[in-house]
This record gives sequence, structure tokens and C-alpha cells, in this order.
Amino acid sequence: MTAQRFRVWFRKGERVRFISHLDVLRFWERAIRRAGLPLSYSQGFTPHPRLAFAAPLPLGFLAEAEVLDVTLDERVDIREFREKLAAEASGDLAMVDVAEIPPTAPPPQSLLQWADYRVDIPEAEPVELRRAAEAFLERESFEWTEEKKEKSRTYDLRAGVLSLTVAPADAGSSITMRLRADASMTTRPEQVMAAAFPDYTPGLMTRLGLVLDQSSPAREAWRRRGRFEE
Repeated sequence: MTAQRFRVWFRKGERVRFISHLDVLRFWERAIRRAGLPLSYSQGFTPHPRLAFAAPLPLGFLAEAEVLDVTLDERVDIREFREKLAAEASGDLAMVDVAEIPPTAPPPQSLLQWADYRVDIPEAEPVELRRAAEAFLERESFEWTEEKKEKSRTYDLRAGVLSLTVAPADAGSSITMRLRADASMTTRPEQVMAAAFPDYTPGLMTRLGLVLDQSSPAREAWRRRGRFEE
């Protein structure tokens, strides 16, 4: 029986940016076990650790605040959880924050709405990049065709971009973007770069954070009553 869940935010640094999502999962399983925390496992012949990520991070990306839910079989004080896990996870895969959430809360993947990215553009002037960003955002739509495994699909890429912000950076510029990442559409920064900034070669890409739906059961009940009364 589930006793407790914690939501962990963690970073992924330069030295580990090319390790796979499965390797990241294994790292956190080992770290939690080394910390002596009562990690919960699924039932059956091949038990799996009850760890739930909001979204896999593409290879080569850095990350500042990835989301991982950890389920425990026994209750642990949040300070003890933080201190023990922080001692086992540091450096390029380190916990940056933790919060206790209800054991029955939806998994983070089902709550995901947006993803924030920063793309470094070496030796690029912000002025020209801002013009390109404004031109893309002014469009009502942008037809994009994606080729994958000998199949193609065409969709409106503009619908997946909420914002594009250009700023000066060391030896160039950076573009910060908020992209749709819900069940209806997952927009990738590589696509946006190719569509909106085709004349520029991106450098490092960093996922800055993930935006989860924070609506509460009480608020949703109020909204349902409001619609019903109408």
C-alpha cells in the first residue's frame, strides 16, 4: 500500500547530458536505495521502482528542474528525505527541491502542460534574432511536416509555441521559449529553431523547467457546478 509520495526536482549537468533516460531512472533508484529510503516497487514477477517522470529529457540536453515523483512504502519526514537523498545525489544529477504530495495525486506526466527551454546561439546578434522571433509569433499558423520512420505528419507548429524571448548571452545570444507539452501536442525546440531561425545553428539546449497543471479538486468542483448552473 502506498504510504507517501514526494515530488523531486533535479538538474542534469554537462557531464551527463548524453546518458539515456533509462540511465537516469537507474541512477535515482540506486541513490534512493543507498539513502536507505523505503522505495516502493510494483507487484509481480518483475517489480519496478515506483518512480514517475513528467517527461523524458532528450539526449544532449541540460536541465535545471526536471520532475520526478517518488513513492515510498513507509512515511518519512520530509527533512530526513531531503538530507538523505541530497547526500547520495549531487553534482551533475542533483536534487534542487522536494515537496510532499498526496499519495493519490495524478502522475506528473498527466499534469504536464508546458516546457521551458533555453537555446544558446553562439556569435549571434540579439537584434536579428528578435526580428525572426517576432515574425514567427505574428503568424496565425505555421505548417510543419515531420518525417519519422518513413512516415510523415503535418501540423500547425505555431500552435505549440506560447512565447519566444531573445536575450544577450556570453559570446552570442540565447532564446527562451515556452512550448506545448500536453497530451495534445509535444513541441520540440529543434523544430522551432528550424522553423523560426533557419539561418542560425543552435548550441547548447537546456530545459529550464516543466509547467504542471496546478488546478485543485475544489476549484474543479466549483467550475463543474458553474457550468451545470448555466
